[in-house]
Amino acid sequence: MRTFAPITKDEDKIHIEGLPIDKNGELNDKFRQEILLGGEDMDEGETKNAIDKICDKNEDGQLNVDEIEMRIKEKKNEHMGESIQEARDLMAQLDMDKNGKISWDEYSTWFVEKEGMDINKASGNVIGSDNTHRFEDEKTSFHRSDDNDDGQLEEDEFKVLLHPENSKKMLRKMANDVIEFMDKDKDGFVSEKEFVNGIPGEIEASMKEFEEKEKLDRKREFIEDIDRNKDGMADLEELLSYMDTTNGDNARRERFKDLLQ
Repeated sequence: MRTFAPITKDEDKIHIEGLPIDKNGELNDKFRQEILLGGEDMDEGETKNAIDKICDKNEDGQLNVDEIEMRIKEKKNEHMGESIQEARDLMAQLDMDKNGKISWDEYSTWFVEKEGMDINKASGNVIGSDNTHRFEDEKTSFHRSDDNDDGQLEEDEFKVLLHPENSKKMLRKMANDVIEFMDKDKDGFVSEKEFVNGIPGEIEASMKEFEEKEKLDRKREFIEDIDRNKDGMADLEELLSYMDTTNGDNARRERFKDLLQ
């Protein structure tokens, strides 16, 4: 198997997802930190102090919606610039035939090594059962990013694969994934009940207190930030608006209210 160059210190950064929810409906409890500060590991108190210091542009000791929104835009632009360079650097490493594109074989070899997956060498890139789901998810993401369906990713397509949060088209697909996963009655919408009860995975009986808190958080998130027309249902456009960090309403989200004075 090919061995890739190690990731340098500058490249070894926590990926800034910057999305409030994943395709399985799990809320990102680091969303506020990621969208305002980046991927540094901080506790809740450190995060709030750092946000207060960085976002208070007029230094009056209070934060307002405009200051938070300005910081979100600054961080988004910074992240987009970093993602472009990351894609170019990784493309140069993975493009073994130097055709300016990345094939699935080229990408999957790197992905398997990066993730530390097991490979059955006797039959090529066959992933062990423990990793099959993750591998297939990545394969789906690869082909989704292949806008012209030629089986290979050009630079712009490769950027979408690495950072789907920067692509309006990919965000729409991800919002649709949320509906497909959480819409239990298949009416094309996610109801408040479906969203509140749609905690991914299994929760042990001993975690009942955690489950109740999670449901309260999800209920508040749905009512305050997702269900814009207050009809008790979330459609594709509402979920897309919720996931899109460039829509101008981020600073008014429930998760930012405790920062405002």
